[in-house]
Amino acid sequence: MKYSISIKVFSISIVFLLLIALSFVFFNFHTTSKKNIEELLESHIQTSVLNLKHYLDKNVKVDNVSDIVSHLDTITSVNSIIANIKIDNEKHETLYLHSRTLKNFDKKECVPIFEISQTNVFSNSCYTIHTKLYRGLTPFYYTTYIIISQKYLNSLLHNQTQKLFLEYFATIFILLFLTWLTFSQIIKNPLERLRQFAYYESKIPHRFFIQEIESIRHSLEMTFKRLHQEQKELYNLSTRDQLSGLYNKRTLIEKIEWLCIEKKRTKENFAIIFLDLDNFKTVNDSMGHNIGDKVLQETSQLLVNAISKNDIAARIGGDEFVIVLPNIESDMQIIEILDKVKKNIQYPLILQSVKYTITASVGVALFPKDGKDVNELLKNADIAMYKSKELGKNNYHFFTESLNNEIQYKVTMQNMLIEALEHNFFELHYQPKIDIRTQKVYACEALIRLRHPKKGLISPHEFISIAEENNFIIELGYWIIKESVRQVKSWIHTPFEHIKISINLSVKQFEDPNLIKKLSEFTQDINRASLDIELTESVFVNSIEHQQEIIHQIKTLGFSLSLDDFGTGYSSLSYLKNIPFNTIKIDKAFIDDLGTSNGQAFVKMIVKIAKILNLEVVAEGVETIEQEEYLTSIECDTYQGYLCSKPLPSKEFEVLLQTQEYL
Repeated sequence: MKYSISIKVFSISIVFLLLIALSFVFFNFHTTSKKNIEELLESHIQTSVLNLKHYLDKNVKVDNVSDIVSHLDTITSVNSIIANIKIDNEKHETLYLHSRTLKNFDKKECVPIFEISQTNVFSNSCYTIHTKLYRGLTPFYYTTYIIISQKYLNSLLHNQTQKLFLEYFATIFILLFLTWLTFSQIIKNPLERLRQFAYYESKIPHRFFIQEIESIRHSLEMTFKRLHQEQKELYNLSTRDQLSGLYNKRTLIEKIEWLCIEKKRTKENFAIIFLDLDNFKTVNDSMGHNIGDKVLQETSQLLVNAISKNDIAARIGGDEFVIVLPNIESDMQIIEILDKVKKNIQYPLILQSVKYTITASVGVALFPKDGKDVNELLKNADIAMYKSKELGKNNYHFFTESLNNEIQYKVTMQNMLIEALEHNFFELHYQPKIDIRTQKVYACEALIRLRHPKKGLISPHEFISIAEENNFIIELGYWIIKESVRQVKSWIHTPFEHIKISINLSVKQFEDPNLIKKLSEFTQDINRASLDIELTESVFVNSIEHQQEIIHQIKTLGFSLSLDDFGTGYSSLSYLKNIPFNTIKIDKAFIDDLGTSNGQAFVKMIVKIAKILNLEVVAEGVETIEQEEYLTSIECDTYQGYLCSKPLPSKEFEVLLQTQEYL
């Protein structure tokens, strides 16, 4: 197991080891100093004693020391190391004693002066010397006891020890201070700054003196820079739309939720602007997704340029954008911003030498009037945006309660359409077409009806436009084809097998890439000449070349073609020239105008053009005998309308075929 310690503990350990080392040095130094002092004292004592011995050898007299007393007193007084001097004769009688205060004096403890080097000078307090004298020819000795001043010796040792201790502690303090200062400045403080930098990511430390520590600092700096960059990238990935750089839907919802809480507290308003680019799908499909992406990127930047820094812009998917205006004071302020956004978006874009002009449909919802939470606000802004599209696109629309009711009705109707298809609530009604010359029904137009078990019969005017909006018309259109085919099959080998059924195809159905395949599949068991495909001019709005190709494929399959609502568009005549129609249908609006000379002239001109082009003519919406008579006079081929019959269910239509006077 590996252990680790803090810088503080490591520093204390270093100081502790340093103290031990210095103490060891001091101990050795103190021992050496004491030994040196001892040697000096030994030399000094030897010198003093030998000088005294030399003096005594020359001046002491037998049984008389009075001549040297003054000198001995002087030696004792002047020489601090000698505390007392005592001279005994051979009979151990005291001849001289400097001080009478000598206590606990034991002659046995006295050491001969020549043995001074063999003893501890600090533990010996008495030394002896012998002076040789003669009485006559008989030699004898005086013994001189030299009492050493232990107090003086101890003071010398104490002073020296005290001095050494002062020097030791001073040295220790200085060394520790310098060591700690050096260690702190060069190692501890840099490491602590590195620790704080690594833990808190605080301010980047300056370069360090120690190369290894500087290497760690540089590595940490590079690591954090890389981490910050990665964090920034991760944050952008989680909060930003990768294509446009605007906020994504999740971040937008979070910001709106926060605004709802804040504005509810301050009782202020804010606005949600929902934008959807007009006809973007056409650009994307015709020019490719690469160009489409660039259009979205340029549009995003134009939106950012149109709003302030406090406003929020987000792309929530496809070509849908949302702008949040956190601080608004009036509706006029919102309108000014909407006009600026509209102007910016319409700025021409040039991509790959192609000029694009983008428009957008915009819906606006206000907090708290139009919603008190994010889901309600976004839903209502979306509703307002779709209303703007319905009103002609390239415009903006504020959400209202009536608009909400309208949308709720559409949602209810959409659900009803799905339910009706699942439970077979739809049925076809057939409106007869009358041959004016024979006054017989030769064909009919199949018209969809919804018979709900609770709501009864629902007119197509109530649901066809809704089915168009949500593309349900494609699935519903295929049901109409299959039901018409079933009806054709049911009339085979009956008196009605000659009746041709006309089927309307919508713009949405033409956009379905499976149209030709489905038509071929659904009608493979019948004579396709028994079905007529009716088209309106709106089919050719987007890409006439592509639509012409589809129409020729329909013609190749064996269906006849009719141009419905002829005269209501701008290019009807050009369509007659380039598309192989069999029939044109004069719109009811012109039949209603037959009471005027201009109306009659216009219908007569259409009939003549049809005759020249060898096309059959069907007049729609004929309701009076006068209208029929005029159509007969100008040799119109066929009519349909309430003059003959309203659209009828199949059984009632068959009864009409059997009983009416035209048969």
